[in-house]
Amino acid sequence: MRKKYSLVGEIADFDYHGFWGDWCSPKSLKAWLATLNKGEEAEIEVNSPGGSVIYGIEMANAIKNSEAVIVAHVTGLAASMASVIVCACDRIEMEEASFMMMHDPWSYVEGNADEMRKQAGLLDQMKEVIMSFYRGKFKNRTVDEISALMSDETWYTGNECLENGLDCTVVKSDVKAAASIVGHKFAKIPDAAAKFLTVKEITEEGRAEIDAARAECLKTATDAEPAATTAEPAATATATTVPVAAVDPGDGGWEARYKGASKKINALTAELSDVKASNEKAVAELNEKIAGYDAVIAERDGVIKDFEDQVKAAGFENLTALIGAVSGLKSDLDKSAHDLAECRERLAHLEQTRDLLTGSVLTPGKASAKFANFAEAVDALGYAKACRQYPELKVKYRAKKN
Repeated sequence: MRKKYSLVGEIADFDYHGFWGDWCSPKSLKAWLATLNKGEEAEIEVNSPGGSVIYGIEMANAIKNSEAVIVAHVTGLAASMASVIVCACDRIEMEEASFMMMHDPWSYVEGNADEMRKQAGLLDQMKEVIMSFYRGKFKNRTVDEISALMSDETWYTGNECLENGLDCTVVKSDVKAAASIVGHKFAKIPDAAAKFLTVKEITEEGRAEIDAARAECLKTATDAEPAATTAEPAATATATTVPVAAVDPGDGGWEARYKGASKKINALTAELSDVKASNEKAVAELNEKIAGYDAVIAERDGVIKDFEDQVKAAGFENLTALIGAVSGLKSDLDKSAHDLAECRERLAHLEQTRDLLTGSVLTPGKASAKFANFAEAVDALGYAKACRQYPELKVKYRAKKN
């Protein structure tokens, strides 16, 4: 028989299997993988709603890097990150009555707009990594199609997985849930899949039991660490039992994080009614402004209609025709202005020619306009030319001199 690892329950940073639920971590999976020989076929039994993206990707990469042949056997539910781990395996076996679910990663975040955008970018990166595992098993699906399956939260039964392009084998049997799963709700979970999810409320007693088990796991992992790489599995073993690994909570432990999250939820709930009232007031004000804008738009529409009526009364079919006519008139006006400028240039040339031919005798009234006195005319034209062109200035000059 194949050696087996049970991925039952949520994916987290510690391992616990008991009355209050089930959690699996990368450390216990890696410890199990370390017992496998190159080319050996082993099985991961999967009945999980998913969990942490980071720890799930760590588990998927550990499977990818293993030299053993890993077969994922979905006995109940492979949802969210659990479906990614399944697709990281070499082969997939889906029970006919099992389910696989794919959806976009999601997260909680608080902070300013930059922090929100940073978190959104991180979720997009996580989705790209997740899709890289799906693409390896959905051979006939494009990247855009896989992205759409995730965005829509897609649920497939074992047969539907096969029909929709998943490279898998369907096992025909009546399989019940391998373990209960605590506290998960999905947006589009089918009624048939809901039987795999049994919700329990974790009491103070349950949290104490989980913390004690976690501390014991940490102690067991620390004590067993020096000999972990030297132990050889028995040749006739049908399954491998691996010490459960755990990690130091560091930040106050699971209970502290749980209470901190509960406190935030209670605070947000207390503020919800005030926020709703404020939003309703803001919506009412916006509706009032919208009504005012609608009135202004109606008034402007009336002005436009009146103008269009005037355009039609002037003999034009519509505003476009009027604009065309105005454009034509402007072109004619521009041409007339050009012709007028040419005429003025030609007139100036003719006047200059006349002055040269007549010595300005036929140009009355220019002396007083052009020169203030006879001396200026002499300076500009010379004595002989000044006498011919401006005799009146010469007469005034001589009268003044005498």
